[in-house]
Amino acid sequence: MHQSKSDTPVDDPDKKQYAWHRHPAFITILSAACTLVGGVLTVVLGQADVLPAAINPAPPQTTVLSTTTATATTTATSTVTETVTEAPTAQITDPGSSSTPQTLSPGTLAITIQMGSYGKIGPGEYRAGALPTTRAQVLDETGHYPATGCYPTWVLKRGSGVIKTVRSGSCGDSFTMSSDSLQVRGVYHLTVSVVTEAGAKGTKTEDFKVS
Repeated sequence: MHQSKSDTPVDDPDKKQYAWHRHPAFITILSAACTLVGGVLTVVLGQADVLPAAINPAPPQTTVLSTTTATATTTATSTVTETVTEAPTAQITDPGSSSTPQTLSPGTLAITIQMGSYGKIGPGEYRAGALPTTRAQVLDETGHYPATGCYPTWVLKRGSGVIKTVRSGSCGDSFTMSSDSLQVRGVYHLTVSVVTEAGAKGTKTEDFKVS
């Protein structure tokens, strides 16, 4: 009896060894891996600024520096100076002391009041009840005694109150205090106003203290 053998395909070991790389799943994975690697490489090259700008999908980051401009504002400070005006205080000087020569304009007189030393107890100060003799030295703009008539008017005050008024026909006449003129302690003001026949005028006030 003739027995026939069925032809069974015999696997080729070399074909089995190299057939895996043609498997569809492997091809798909390989394609995806290549795409991924290519994308990563493109990004890296793009950020390294190697690729042209037209095809660079990931240009390098641009660092923006923030510049702060400081504006200095100058404030002008206005300083207000307040001037305090005090009531004038009588300056006590020594009557009869020499004064600085004055520069006179025409028609004016330089006058110096000269008070005697009777009852004087200090510079510009007299004892209550004193009777100092007083004269006026009058000079015109030439530095001389007026050549024409010279007429003085004397006014003695304590504070604002008038104590005595005397008019004289000559600037050479003395002004004499009354016995009660300086009885009260305080600050006194002695004023002499002079006018000449030529029309020249002048006024002088001497302040002194009675203690």
